[in-house]
Amino acid sequence: MQTVLFDSTPSEEPSGKIVVQHNALVNARFDLSTVEMRLFMAMLSRIGRDDSEFREMCIPLTEIVALSGRRPSSKDYQQVASMCDQLVSRILHIERPTLAQRKERRNSPDFDKIPLMAYAKYRGEEGALRVRFNDEVMPYLLQLHRNFTKAQVVQLLKLKSPHSYRIYWLLKEYSTFGNRVISVEELKSLLNLDGQYKQFPLFRLRVLDKAQIELSQTDLPFEYELIRQGKSVFQIRFIFKQMPLLVEPLSASPSGWQEILHQVGLAPSSLATIVKLVEQGSIKSEYVTFVVKAQREKHRLGKVKSLAGAVFTAITKCHLVTEYQQAQERKKLRQVAVLEKEESVRFRVSELEPVYQTLVKKKKTPDATFEEHLQRVYLSQGFVLRKDQEGKDWVIRQQ
Repeated sequence: MQTVLFDSTPSEEPSGKIVVQHNALVNARFDLSTVEMRLFMAMLSRIGRDDSEFREMCIPLTEIVALSGRRPSSKDYQQVASMCDQLVSRILHIERPTLAQRKERRNSPDFDKIPLMAYAKYRGEEGALRVRFNDEVMPYLLQLHRNFTKAQVVQLLKLKSPHSYRIYWLLKEYSTFGNRVISVEELKSLLNLDGQYKQFPLFRLRVLDKAQIELSQTDLPFEYELIRQGKSVFQIRFIFKQMPLLVEPLSASPSGWQEILHQVGLAPSSLATIVKLVEQGSIKSEYVTFVVKAQREKHRLGKVKSLAGAVFTAITKCHLVTEYQQAQERKKLRQVAVLEKEESVRFRVSELEPVYQTLVKKKKTPDATFEEHLQRVYLSQGFVLRKDQEGKDWVIRQQ
């Protein structure tokens, strides 16, 4: 029985992050529990398009055991600790490409058996896992230029069952065709269910119908038809319609402050919440960078235990708004002090225009427009135009 640690679908959605797998991995045979699948997805989301080798990743436990926003319980920590033992033993069964694949699928294809993980270390003090993919998996996750399938993290987060997750990827690979036919035997093999659910109605109820319900909430809802040989169900035809991928291209770079949050180790769902707050104008991106800098210093001094958690809370709860405003005021005062030190004479442009209008009425200026007046009297005499912090125009003559 799979362990389910997620009591609700996360309400915070990531902002268009894309993960990619080689099709050989999409069609590989392997078995992961729900929490292991979440960890696998978190690791995929941390792979960069230009990465040429795997690196150690630090995954906060809140990203894999508390997606609904609740705080991890002691039971969660115990389950994650024991999960490390299982995780390092997980094996990928990847079918080797052969000439026979050009013909009908063979009954006994060749497989490469590859460990998924190089290691998985539980760090209770950090509230995180330190993990690394096995280097043998590089060809299936790094530097992919063809024969790959990509998906949005926002869609994957909606899935609770490992079998639904695998079925999503299997259908996503064929999304441009709108359907995929797969034998019951092969599907069970890919889901590592060989020898289980010998009665098809039970397989249909617990795997197919469950996946159909979960995928109905994603960009890949599907219907399916049963193809029979005699009275037995032989194949399943999945029918679906490709939905538009409403995200930036994979090559697009995140903005600087989003990249900083990613480096801190924020979960995709938490990052999405902050992105939404910035887009709505509830907080400024400058406040985000201010919080990260402040919390990093506190983390360095040992004043906060979880850097990612401290950053997320301080941003969403506006805990450091007063400090941020004070810092902004100090910055503005410093800028004014520097400006005043550099300048000898300055006039606000909005105050000069009424003077010009008075000269026009008294016919004491040769200038036909205010711009000409500004040029002749000020700019030609060493003054320059500048804008202050509030966007107001000044004419200034430096010392």
